[in-house]
Amino acid sequence: MRIRLNTELLSGLFGLALAALFFLNRGQVGFLSAVFPNTVLVILTVISVALVARGLLAGEPSTLNLEGGGSVLIGIGVMVLWWVGIRYVGFVTTSVPLFAALALAMKRRAGPLASKDYLIAVAVALVVVGGFFWVFSEVLGIRPFRAPWL
Repeated sequence: MRIRLNTELLSGLFGLALAALFFLNRGQVGFLSAVFPNTVLVILTVISVALVARGLLAGEPSTLNLEGGGSVLIGIGVMVLWWVGIRYVGFVTTSVPLFAALALAMKRRAGPLASKDYLIAVAVALVVVGGFFWVFSEVLGIRPFRAPWL
């Protein structure tokens, strides 16, 4: 299925909605703590306003091909399951299988999988997840996610 959309206008409106959502949920923080989030919000708003202006003034609808959109929806569903799984099963135990599966799915598009592909995907996932876990727990001082089921 093919549809025609003004993607500049839509992405600008989405960016403005996202900026408004984050702006309204900022909470009370000190001046120095708010410098970075406020800067990101201003940059997001400026880019979104520019996209809306471009979409209104010079934007022509683009033809989007929605064939194969089912794999995108499956990917979104997997990411939602991962997000929910972190709370109940833990970060490491959900992230290693997810990253390995994503690597294998990308590799599978290039051709059939060999047994070494599985080992490489799991090894890379362990290194990436372990690195994130170490940075969050040791460098940033954010304690590991506690999962009630483990």
